[in-house]
Amino acid sequence: MPPLRLIRRAAVMTTRAGLLALALAAFGAAGGCGSGTGAPPHKGTSPTTPEGSHLTGKIVFRRFLNSDHSSGALFVMTADGTGVRQITHPPANAVDSLNGPPSPTPDGSALIFDRSTPNAAGIFRIGSDGRGEREVPAPTGVPGDGWPAGSPDGAQIALARAWGHQDQFQDLKTALYVLGIDGAHPRQVANFGHGADVGGATWSPDGKTIVFSAHNNGSGEPSDGSALFTVAANGGGLRRLTQWETKGQVTGPRFSPDGKTILFRIEPSGQDFGGDYWTIGRGGQDARQLTHFGSDHMTASATWSPDGSMILFGDSGLGGNDDLYVMRADGSDIQRLIRTPQWESAAVWLPR
Repeated sequence: MPPLRLIRRAAVMTTRAGLLALALAAFGAAGGCGSGTGAPPHKGTSPTTPEGSHLTGKIVFRRFLNSDHSSGALFVMTADGTGVRQITHPPANAVDSLNGPPSPTPDGSALIFDRSTPNAAGIFRIGSDGRGEREVPAPTGVPGDGWPAGSPDGAQIALARAWGHQDQFQDLKTALYVLGIDGAHPRQVANFGHGADVGGATWSPDGKTIVFSAHNNGSGEPSDGSALFTVAANGGGLRRLTQWETKGQVTGPRFSPDGKTILFRIEPSGQDFGGDYWTIGRGGQDARQLTHFGSDHMTASATWSPDGSMILFGDSGLGGNDDLYVMRADGSDIQRLIRTPQWESAAVWLPR
């Protein structure tokens, strides 16, 4: 899904005009997608799975509830695509997990997700059965948060945060923060100021390292460059993990369950969907392109199966809206998991 709308500059609204404006721009971007009527680009009938695989457990995903994508909720289903059930019920003008998949607690019993409205964004927590929804409080004066990622021990959340005063480009400062699961004791672990926007984060399975995306704007160099960065969970050792990408945007990093590999997507410049999936070693070595999709694909965020053998992702489906698909971890044997008239993406495979 689109990044927090403090990322890209548009003709009227400049980059990072703030998380208070993120939802309006994101809704507009999303509303312009999925309007095509072409057939799904992947072969197979729904539900089908890679030969020899066994889909078990549950998958949570976001489904848009209307055609202009200004309303969306979280749903859960079994991993074979059956038993779909709605678990969040946001206000009519809100989208849950607009900016990326929800983050499950270690046992899969609860989910952390962002909720975006036309004027604000906040972080919420809910049981995976749909019970006990509550907001995770943000510090006073902070406009909004996004892309929450729970730590492997379930005690902390890493997220992107905007704060401070606008600069000459009408941008707020952004940073990667870590806070308690209840919102307590927020601290910066990577501060890019006005020079870059912080995107989605992923924790290493041992909880010692956070990998996240950042996208330059304003004074950031190289201009419009994006890359993955790595930082210790306590805020030390910040460094760039991938080469600067200036013809597309690096987004959606996800550590593999064994902690050796990071999955991510490079989407075309100026788009909120599309592009191909890549992997890279934890130390920044062995970058590998998994897919070679054409420009007609509307790929979205992706994640690993709990055992790391498969990848779950959103891509063009029925009526031009995204469906959910699975493929092997090497990018082969793509099969559709669910096919509906609605747009489904931002999916996560719950721990077993």
